Amino acid sequence: MKKRIVIAVIFIAISLWGFTLLNSAKTNSLTVEQKTGASGRSNYIIIYKNATKIDFEITRPDTKDSNILLCIPGAFTTLDNYIIDGLYICKGVAGNKDKVNRTLGGGIKIINGNCNMFNTYYGRLLTDSLLSSIETQKGSFFQQICMIDSGKIPHFKEDVLTYRRGIAIFKNGKTAIIESISPVNLKTFATDLLALGVQNLIYTDMGGWDEGWYRNPDNGNIVSMGSSHAQTMKQSNWVVFKR
Repeated sequence: MKKRIVIAVIFIAISLWGFTLLNSAKTNSLTVEQKTGASGRSNYIIIYKNATKIDFEITRPDTKDSNILLCIPGAFTTLDNYIIDGLYICKGVAGNKDKVNRTLGGGIKIINGNCNMFNTYYGRLLTDSLLSSIETQKGSFFQQICMIDSGKIPHFKEDVLTYRRGIAIFKNGKTAIIESISPVNLKTFATDLLALGVQNLIYTDMGGWDEGWYRNPDNGNIVSMGSSHAQTMKQSNWVVFKR
């Protein structure tokens, strides 16, 4: 009887261990799905971060690095000298402190593999104390367009139809990269994602700078993102999901 009990305990332990490994493998990879926007003007690819880490890089990530599961441009790149547009911090080191972009209303803070985004009110909230806190924690930050702020959409002027992409945090706390499959304007992009449950959304560089990629969670193959890629070689910064 004791022998049977020992065998049963070992079997249960092995089963639980296997389940833990399987569950860990799933949460430490991406989840990719497609949803239709309420406007009917575009479907959207949603790539969930899950338990992976988000980070900010100023050196081009290598597709051969198997720890990197997704890579997209983040902040805008200036057209005159091809540097990061606006103030940024990369892993505790600040740059462009004297070049705050007062036309960009949003910012994203990345610390310990997680992020939150907020309305900077066109740079007015980028105080020395905030920046010092990010630097001390070896975190990262960059400026971008604030698309959805705590469930509210800022006013957008009518603009061109083009492919859109952004970093989103849903009401349930999940973080994802979302890209439109069809060209839409900023208002449609934000309105559709709000209807899909996005609570906060910050834009990421697109147009000629839209190259990106992610690893297919089923087979590890590289899946290309974006359609133009015209300015790829001049890109100055990247957002990644990594193990």
